Amino acid sequence: MTDPAEAVGSTLAANLRAARQARGWRLEELAGRSGVSRNMLQQIETCRTNPSIATLARISATLGIPIGRLVEPPEELGHVARRDDAPTRPGGRESVFRLLINDTTVPFTELWELRLAAHDEVSAGAHPAGTRELLHVHEGTVTVEVGGATFAVGPGDALRMRGDRPHAYRNTRAEPARLTMTVVYAGVSDPRYREIGDAASQGGTVAW
Repeated sequence: MTDPAEAVGSTLAANLRAARQARGWRLEELAGRSGVSRNMLQQIETCRTNPSIATLARISATLGIPIGRLVEPPEELGHVARRDDAPTRPGGRESVFRLLINDTTVPFTELWELRLAAHDEVSAGAHPAGTRELLHVHEGTVTVEVGGATFAVGPGDALRMRGDRPHAYRNTRAEPARLTMTVVYAGVSDPRYREIGDAASQGGTVAW
């Protein structure tokens, strides 16, 4: 198991080095500006010491960034979701919905990849009030029904729609259609969101 102190030290070292280099400063320049010795700065950047809060405060003030950002772990800055690990949801006969990535913070956003088989249709119930969906068709043509409205979305087209109404995606052509879809909740996730989130983090099949 990774030592938490070592993990914080490694993160601090990398973040401090990146912040200093982004400004084009050498260790000597940061030392002169902050009042923290060059030797101390070098030890921090090589994970050979744990600086005091006072030292971190001087460094962060000089760099013009919060102390929290100096110890912010990489996973807080970004996360790569591998396509092969993405959970899938069967839809219709041969259609597949793949959850590429989701965000577990408000407003709870999901990014999906859809492959809609020829002459296939997938229906979905209404998401919580205020949910929006954004679709972009890459290949084929998709007919989308939302409430009582119908939209034909062709290659390169995009659609903004209400996700809090019953809706359906239909492919009436002889070729499969491929599109991506972003679902944005309005602060209240779908009751099925936890299950989807668990599958997204572990890989597997999502059932709606």
